[in-house]
Amino acid sequence: MQHDPTKAKFEYLKHHKLRPEYETGLKALLEMEISKQDLIHHFPAFIGHQTLARQITLYEAYKMTLEVAGHIAEVGVNLGFGSLLFAKLTKIFEPNSLTLVHGFDWCQGNIPTKEEEHVIKKGSYCTPEEKVREIVKVQGLNNIVHLHNLDASKELPAFFKENNHLQFKLVFLDCGLYDVVSECLKHFWERITPGGILLLDHYSFELAPGEMRAIRDVLPHVKWKQFPFGWMPCAYAIKE
Repeated sequence: MQHDPTKAKFEYLKHHKLRPEYETGLKALLEMEISKQDLIHHFPAFIGHQTLARQITLYEAYKMTLEVAGHIAEVGVNLGFGSLLFAKLTKIFEPNSLTLVHGFDWCQGNIPTKEEEHVIKKGSYCTPEEKVREIVKVQGLNNIVHLHNLDASKELPAFFKENNHLQFKLVFLDCGLYDVVSECLKHFWERITPGGILLLDHYSFELAPGEMRAIRDVLPHVKWKQFPFGWMPCAYAIKE
């Protein structure tokens, strides 16, 4: 999610001192003669440690659900970081299972409420649906990744009425907006298999105030935990 850091005074600033060094290193890497093939095949050599921590967090959450029945969902697909990572993990760890990855995004970017518009940029994180589908297609993941172009703040009841069989073992909410998160909590939580995980990207984060309000409104008594080595996703809950 694209935020306005000038409004930050709490959580955002904890790691802010790392940004100049990271940006300097990134600029130097981009000026090197590194092939696109090397950037892909040797990506750990180039990405920042916090980006790597994000990947490890998603991996650890996935591994915790290996013996839980159900599918995987990501709300807020953007370029497909989470959905494609989960799809590739299922190919490695569940080659014979029926586990699928369902990605939900309306592909029009963020539309913040008045509560959120001072910290969230309207239209941010908008990737054309065709581009995401092409990324999935060229990697031969069409049979695992199913993208749903819909407004999760309004259209989930109709979607689940039509697809009532869907049950999930892992749901990753990477959207941060009150209207979206509150609806997702209502409709996905009841469809998570006991032992499954609900993963949140912006728990108690000042630049996504709507997400925390949605949690308090919809799931106030759920026990939330964190991965101590990660930064975002910020929290997870295990369905009991």
